[in-house]
Amino acid sequence: MTLVPGLVAPLAVLVAAGGRVAVVGGIPRFVESSPVFGVILAVSAVTAIASGLAALASGARLVLDFIDGRPLSARLAVTAALRRPRTFAMLVILFVPAVVVLVAIGAALAASAPSIVPAVVVVTAVGVTMLPLMIAWAALTDGVPPLRMTWRLISRGYGEAVCMLAPGYLAVPVLLQLGLFALGGLLPAPTDGLFRDAGRLTVAVLQAPLQAAALGCCYAYLHRLGPATVDDLDREKGDDRGHERVGWRWPPIIAWPAVLLVALLPGLLHGAYAAEPLSWARMADNEIGVKERDVDHPSRTEIMLGPGGKPVVFRDERRPVVVFCGDDTCGDHVSVTLDEDFRTHPATVVAPDGSLVVAGWTSEIGASRMELVMFSCRPDGCVRRPGEPLKATESSDARAAAVATPHGLAIAWSASLPGHDKKPLSRVELALCDDVACARRRVVPVGDITDSFTLEDMDARVLAVAASPDGRPVVAYTDRGAHKIAVASCESTACAHPSIHAFDLPALTRYTWLTSNLRTQVVVRPDGRPVIVYSDPGDGHTSTILLCSDPACSGTPRFVPVPELVAVSAPGLALDAHGLPLLAGYRRKGAALIDLVACEDQDCARRSASPLLPAGGVGQFDLAIGSDQRPRILWYGTADPAGDNAYHLLTCADPHCAP
Repeated sequence: MTLVPGLVAPLAVLVAAGGRVAVVGGIPRFVESSPVFGVILAVSAVTAIASGLAALASGARLVLDFIDGRPLSARLAVTAALRRPRTFAMLVILFVPAVVVLVAIGAALAASAPSIVPAVVVVTAVGVTMLPLMIAWAALTDGVPPLRMTWRLISRGYGEAVCMLAPGYLAVPVLLQLGLFALGGLLPAPTDGLFRDAGRLTVAVLQAPLQAAALGCCYAYLHRLGPATVDDLDREKGDDRGHERVGWRWPPIIAWPAVLLVALLPGLLHGAYAAEPLSWARMADNEIGVKERDVDHPSRTEIMLGPGGKPVVFRDERRPVVVFCGDDTCGDHVSVTLDEDFRTHPATVVAPDGSLVVAGWTSEIGASRMELVMFSCRPDGCVRRPGEPLKATESSDARAAAVATPHGLAIAWSASLPGHDKKPLSRVELALCDDVACARRRVVPVGDITDSFTLEDMDARVLAVAASPDGRPVVAYTDRGAHKIAVASCESTACAHPSIHAFDLPALTRYTWLTSNLRTQVVVRPDGRPVIVYSDPGDGHTSTILLCSDPACSGTPRFVPVPELVAVSAPGLALDAHGLPLLAGYRRKGAALIDLVACEDQDCARRSASPLLPAGGVGQFDLAIGSDQRPRILWYGTADPAGDNAYHLLTCADPHCAP
């Protein structure tokens, strides 16, 4: 009964404040600071500490009563501890700084040492030296002031106390937890996680009486050592324990439900834990990797969803890195390196078997010829797919994009055409592949890009491809020379006669536009209408949404500027369950905040912005939404002003990540 308040209080706080809580790196954190929630959190922590102390003291009292042959009463054991509020408050005050010091020592050693072993050794040693404080908890049942009891213990029976408490209070519980953790590792996923959650939590509750009994037995042993330890204290306060009366007992109508609650406590707690109270938090943010070089200049990134909704992340660094997430929030992940240096951002797509297919432009050192080559990455590594390159070109200005279709893959690329030295011209083509290896493919010409002037070290993702719900590919590409954006929509999955429509872009500062980062994205609504977003820092730092009126995008699309977000962050694009666009990026005004902008109607005339995490504005974004309709935002930076930049995956708890 004494354990219930301490175990339930943190769950209640998370449930009550779920809309204001973000789980960053597995640690709950208030997104919006408030003195009220600070007080609630402090009260919850003190309640948990006091509850644990009351459980240990009451359990030790029951052991002492059993040894002395007195009637056993859980009510009397609890009230005996709580009847001394001053001594009990002293215990809480002593325990809090002891735990704070222990955690601080361990954190400092873990941060300064290359290995965690020194921290474990020192924390264990300090924890053992804190065992006299545990004896002070047991002393509460006899009304002995904890400081005086600790001093008497150190002067006479400190070594015996360590020898008695170490097995029962520390060794057995820790070994049980380690054994259950190891046993869970032998089970297949997801059974292993469920077993660990259920078994370890249940054992943690059931071992509390064992720990309390260890304290009680140790105190009884010290009590019999003689006047040099505690008998003189008994004489000081008047030892009348042998004449203590049993007192009033709880009526059966109250006692039986209390006994039933204690018996069912492990199951009830596991049920509360299985309900995932942390999932009620507004969002979860996990770090998924760091950049070894040029940490202030993030690489191009993409996020995709594999089978089962687990995210797959591609980081286009000097040696690209692929991150395979082990769960839907990427709390557990595996990173593999693709040993290839791509000249421009490659095409990436997740295959039905969960592997990542990469099609990128490569070249030999010192050679001008580039080839579009395919690779396959899995959690155990990356390999180059056998076969001839998909395309070859003599220019460095080449792009690629890909999407999975119900019939295989659709890979779009642009490559410079020969014989156009004075006015460069690139041809956009679409390859329809029957399998993930693209061994059988049919190439369809899509259109041309004139004067495609770009810089290799700039993020010029001018080409994008998507698939409609019925499998029709849709290609969008930005013609920087003609100052247009074009949409090529296939009339069928065979794409024998794609319809191509180009549209003028708003007035830009030409030189700034051509040499700055630019990103083109396309998605297709459930009714087949394309939605295009191009982010151009040269156009007033504003991203623009293009909404097509029909599946072929034959009419002039509706241009919707999105001034809420900074275009230089290349905001990520996705559609919600109703086909409405969502954009994730940095807020344009005020402090550096991650914002999720959601269109609330088909024309995106009404929009809502949900501020998420405060973050350092140094990176770019990508966004994906799975079958659970929860947005997953890939970003680069730091959620801690004193922390280092890293790649993060932020998962929202609801479709619009609303507070």
